[in-house]
Amino acid sequence: MELRQLRYFIEVAKELHFGKAAQNLFVSQPALSQQIQLLESELGVELFDSTRRKQFRRVELTPAGQVFLNEAHKVIRASQRAVELTRQTAHKGTLVKLGIYKMLLRERIVEILTLFSEHFPEVNIQLVELPTYISVQEALVEGTIQLGMTLWPLRLDALQGHVYRKGHLCVILPKNHRLASEAELHLNSLKKEKWIEIPATLHPFYTQVESIFQQAGINRKASITQEVSSLDLVGELVSMNQGIALVPILFDWTRYPDILVKNIQWDADQHPLEIEYAIAYHPEHLTPRLKEMIQTLPSLP
Repeated sequence: MELRQLRYFIEVAKELHFGKAAQNLFVSQPALSQQIQLLESELGVELFDSTRRKQFRRVELTPAGQVFLNEAHKVIRASQRAVELTRQTAHKGTLVKLGIYKMLLRERIVEILTLFSEHFPEVNIQLVELPTYISVQEALVEGTIQLGMTLWPLRLDALQGHVYRKGHLCVILPKNHRLASEAELHLNSLKKEKWIEIPATLHPFYTQVESIFQQAGINRKASITQEVSSLDLVGELVSMNQGIALVPILFDWTRYPDILVKNIQWDADQHPLEIEYAIAYHPEHLTPRLKEMIQTLPSLP
């Protein structure tokens, strides 16, 4: 007796129709009928009433078939449970080192940890904090971490990755700011502003930001009055009217009631400052379990 035969029997019992059951199982009806006959022959009893099937073309379980159906369900569930327990035992205590960088939004870290813990509770995730998203990619190449939370596009050709979230940079300013009533902000309106900034050594987009502002004729460097190493402190300083800041839209700015979030109105020849968050890995270091973890990541349209 094979598990396949039990599955075939359960499907016929569910549909009470050999043709429909065969379609659901992607097998031919003669092949399905043959397997049911072999099962009945091995058991020495009829599972389906042959008389009713011949005379009335109706598929009905015999009393013995009904008993066997209940037991067949138990066997299938037990086999599935055995597979799950075996896999969990094989992977129990599996350690995966996940690289993150200092300026990565806490929301992204919690999002990924929650996803992995829900699908792979037997896997232990160890966070490895690195200075920058480039450092994360370098650690993947060196093999000191197995997965890395980084930014797309990847800078190192040896790596591959999966983009799971997109965002963009926006401007935050105090509620009493002169531009508070504007729906969107044009770069030209920001020429005389004071800026709160993340240091260039930690800022993932510092070079791109400065390039865009320079092309617009704005010398933002000279107007940076504060440099801090966390977005939380950026929010606090903006709330205190110390300046404005260019920040990721996906950060939870609702926790700062005294600031406003404004998108930038881009000219046709300007490129929006988009952010693509990715999980990166080295294909040569990719285990079956790591591959399964990557496959659980959300796919973007």
